[in-house]
Amino acid sequence: MHILIFTDSDLDGAGSALLLKEVFSGHDIIIVETTEYSILNEFKNRWNTLDHFDKIFVCDLSLNEEQAIAINRDNVVVVDHHETHSKFVEQYTKAKAVVTPYSSCTKLIFEKFKTKLNVTPEKEALVDLIDQYDSWSFDFPREMDPARLNAIYYGYNKPKAEKFIESFKEGLREYTPQEKGAIKLHFKRFVEQLENPKFAGMIKDFKVVSTFVAAQVNEVANYMLDKYDADVAIMVNLDLKVVSFRKKKGVQLNLGKLAEKLCDGGGAHNLAGGKLTDTFASFTKKLTPIQ
Repeated sequence: MHILIFTDSDLDGAGSALLLKEVFSGHDIIIVETTEYSILNEFKNRWNTLDHFDKIFVCDLSLNEEQAIAINRDNVVVVDHHETHSKFVEQYTKAKAVVTPYSSCTKLIFEKFKTKLNVTPEKEALVDLIDQYDSWSFDFPREMDPARLNAIYYGYNKPKAEKFIESFKEGLREYTPQEKGAIKLHFKRFVEQLENPKFAGMIKDFKVVSTFVAAQVNEVANYMLDKYDADVAIMVNLDLKVVSFRKKKGVQLNLGKLAEKLCDGGGAHNLAGGKLTDTFASFTKKLTPIQ
């Protein structure tokens, strides 16, 4: 069997691919890291070869209606956990869709295919850390283990997912000196980014803070939420031209809908993202610098 896996270029995307690679162990598997913003180009670039694959998995990507229609093929399986993706499931008239709000795509795949996996305590521990990081369900910086695993992933050169899979295919283990060095460098860069300009404002009754980032979106966002007692943090990556939204636990604001409105994006209640748009640029004019 020939299998092609398109997966998000983050820790959760790598974890999703790791599990699927084990589920279909022994088959010919190609893994392609991508994003919501490049998935259609990935399909177009491979259009003449897509029929050669028995299964094409599309994982951990919060697709919009146009994208859902474009990838709707008989050999496609869409697996995703983002809430805003759920409303387009009816577009998958040919593709099989496993799209349901979940804490992470890795955890969703783990539960869906558990009977086909060699479940060990080490593998469960790995899935749990990935799940905690993607859902940000841990108390950073007092709890660091999920963030450390993410630091290792981002320390790899491309292809990150393949290297992560090779390193952790048996599950969580003690980190190597090289991996510990990657963690140290990751958090050094995190501290450096805290010096970037910061802004504040309001969305309805919610206090918003914003800054610029090149990486470490979750870490910087949650630092900002704590330091400035804010409800929502907006992280802007000018190099990639993307915007990320995070919020404090308990805040009753749907970030997926906010990202959809401001940035033509999407996501879930507690984390979302999109692209730089004129609408977002107009919104930022309402923010004032934090001195």
